[in-house]
Amino acid sequence: MEIDSEDQTSERLELDFLAALVDELMRALLASGTMTRAQLQEIENAASRRTGAQPRSW
Repeated sequence: MEIDSEDQTSERLELDFLAALVDELMRALLASGTMTRAQLQEIENAASRRTGAQPRSW
């Protein structure tokens, strides 16, 4: 059972890293003017629909 727990912890850490990475990339796209807040909100809304989570506001 410990192996499953270690795998779950590892997977959770990887997901947290990927979520933080995407967040930083989206912030960089906004800061550089590559994307607008409205475009980022569209992405956030689409991702939220796919995952069943509440979208954050951009």
